[in-house]
Amino acid sequence: MVLGLRSKHRKGASVKVEYIVHLQEIRPWPPTESLRSVQTVLLQWENGDKNSGSFISVAGNTNISFNESFILPFTLRQDKKARDKFLNKYLEFSLSEPRKDKGSKGQLLGTALLNLADYGVLEEILSISVPLNFKKISKNSAQPALFVSLEPVEKDGSNSSPSSRLSKAASLENDDNDSEIASFTDDDTSSHSSRTAVSSTFEATTSSPSQNEKVIAFAQLSIFCLFSNIT
Repeated sequence: MVLGLRSKHRKGASVKVEYIVHLQEIRPWPPTESLRSVQTVLLQWENGDKNSGSFISVAGNTNISFNESFILPFTLRQDKKARDKFLNKYLEFSLSEPRKDKGSKGQLLGTALLNLADYGVLEEILSISVPLNFKKISKNSAQPALFVSLEPVEKDGSNSSPSSRLSKAASLENDDNDSEIASFTDDDTSSHSSRTAVSSTFEATTSSPSQNEKVIAFAQLSIFCLFSNIT
């Protein structure tokens, strides 16, 4: 969902935004046969003077896969001429072939420009394809695009990476195992207690015949004495 300035931020002239920018891939590749010899590419991004970064990837036969992410904080400012719009806020990309000696920026291959102001304030993930402009490309060739997605960062920090989600899942699995072990221990303890009670009862039962024999012997002695007195 994309929110405009009036829908959520009527009072303020500017809005602070923070996105997780996911760089997925460039396709189709290569756009021309002359670029088929390119093996490694350097993708640089820049937003203003303070926010910038770069990623290196290997060029494939049909695409260039990156699967990289970075956090981009920025401010959207209201356009005074049109209150429903924001002033332009560009995220610039440049694709080049890095130098073999230093791995720095070498020959420039193409550029792309993403105007973040066009999408307002996002409340959910938005996938975008940004056209890449090449100097040496014919009009009949398919124009490559940089596929990205913008994910708004929650204020409570609920966004989580795949590794943290995996760790959380593993933790839940361990908790389940611990519960099963605890349940087994309780059952084992209960079973042991039952066996102890049965054993005690059995011991009491086995000891009772000796007591009965004493009673019978005493009764027989009493009867014998009684008959002796009569005779």
